[in-house]
Amino acid sequence: MNPLLIILFNFITGTACLMYGVNLMSTGLEKANLKAIKRLLSVWTDKTYKSFIAGTAITALVQSSTAVTVITVGLVDSGLMKLSQAVGIIFGANLGTTITAQLMSFNIGYLSIPVFLLGIAMRLFTRKPFLKSLSLSFIGFGFMFLGITVLNLGVPYIRESEYVFKLFSQYGQNPFIGLLIGMVTTMLVHSSSATVGLTIVLFNSGLIGFESAIGLTLGDNIGTCITAQLASLGTSISARRTAWAHTLYNVIGVIIAVAVFIPFTELVKLITAVLGQDNSRLIANTHTVFNILSAMIFLPVTKYYVKFIESLIKD
Repeated sequence: MNPLLIILFNFITGTACLMYGVNLMSTGLEKANLKAIKRLLSVWTDKTYKSFIAGTAITALVQSSTAVTVITVGLVDSGLMKLSQAVGIIFGANLGTTITAQLMSFNIGYLSIPVFLLGIAMRLFTRKPFLKSLSLSFIGFGFMFLGITVLNLGVPYIRESEYVFKLFSQYGQNPFIGLLIGMVTTMLVHSSSATVGLTIVLFNSGLIGFESAIGLTLGDNIGTCITAQLASLGTSISARRTAWAHTLYNVIGVIIAVAVFIPFTELVKLITAVLGQDNSRLIANTHTVFNILSAMIFLPVTKYYVKFIESLIKD
């Protein structure tokens, strides 16, 4: 069979499984933890640092910063939450979603089928709503790692195809091209976790360099903002400000990371080495370190950032 057809089949199938798995996992976790989400939002959002903790915890529970951000935009639109509270949740949501990337960086693809079957069994034999919802997350987890496995199966064929390998060799080493591709791709698929997972596969297989992989990861963080922007269309001024607070938070963070690109890459390498991890964890750590640093920069100046958003997005 033509290697190009195998590459396309593996890429399309693997990406579809990865996207579906991430979405299914976050949907199941969101339904299973709905009470906890409401409790955290009602108790832990009166101050910015509490909102940040709540945003991190909620996103860690549901594994979807997009879902948390859209919920936050809706709460602000309905008047149940102020912009200053919403901003803290957004900071935390960006950090909480990095857990998915950390999971995908581990070589545990062999667990995909057992976990998938466990989810199916739970779905069929339990009547409890919590376990029903949790079963979806297990099925999604299985699909997610199955997608990564299928994507990895296509790597040898990419090396065999002179045209495709040359394409990666020429354009897979430029961080700015990577940033643009990551941003556009995430806008199209509405899932930064899926595109980060794809980046991990490409980098760990040696098809793209570390700098380009960082560019893709940074672009993912900007691309994920499109969902909040779409959710804010036709809503109140406060909801639109919340969406723009999310977008500009990521855009400014990426601009700072690009401005100090070499020190940033060296910091990620240093942290990975200090933790005793190998290079397969570099991309997941890039995603985590970027969002930790962004939160550290913005949290102390949240009050001024809120004023900036209010002055920028006028009635």
